[in-house]
Amino acid sequence: MKVLVLNGSPKGEKSNTLNITKAFLDGFSPDTEIEYITVKKETIKPCMGCFSCWSRTPGECVIKDDMQKIYEKINSADVIIESFPLYFFGMPSQMKALTDRCLPYMLPYSGNVAEDKEASFPEPMYPALVKQLDLICGNGNYTMIKCPEGELFIAQKAERQRKAYLDSITEAGREFCENRRLCDETMKKISKPILSPKGFEAITKAHWKMS
Repeated sequence: MKVLVLNGSPKGEKSNTLNITKAFLDGFSPDTEIEYITVKKETIKPCMGCFSCWSRTPGECVIKDDMQKIYEKINSADVIIESFPLYFFGMPSQMKALTDRCLPYMLPYSGNVAEDKEASFPEPMYPALVKQLDLICGNGNYTMIKCPEGELFIAQKAERQRKAYLDSITEAGREFCENRRLCDETMKKISKPILSPKGFEAITKAHWKMS
């Protein structure tokens, strides 16, 4: 068995969490092959959101840095352990950067591109973020405008629907500027999808040239 440990602690080898990880691994069989990657030592650039890994180079990131070798190690591992502390209700920034760069493993509506590994692009994508903001700001003590169909802004279709949506957002901005909050009616209006799920899927698949 090959185990890959991604040590995402900013403290590196001095990580407190790593004590727990190593104790866990002590329970593995003696012939287990264990490799450690200290994430803070690697050059990992942030995801650019270009989505080339969904279109021009499916399953491959166009950014060339240390993630290229990490992809290889992830692909060859039987077990992947992410070891990191919790400082501010979420994973450390170095570990988050690595996680964001794992987008090539996903394709919209098509699941994981890696063989024998099941996954699907999270929909909706907001629960983890909402939970984190609840912990930081207090339960619901903030105004969130969510637009899970943001990809429509790079597609060539649905121009009329996009404009209507943005006009509603502008109206919401005026209301918030005046009242420092949005009423329930406004929130309901701007929370409606720009297109139906089927319409959104059809347009984004065509944009990414996916069958």
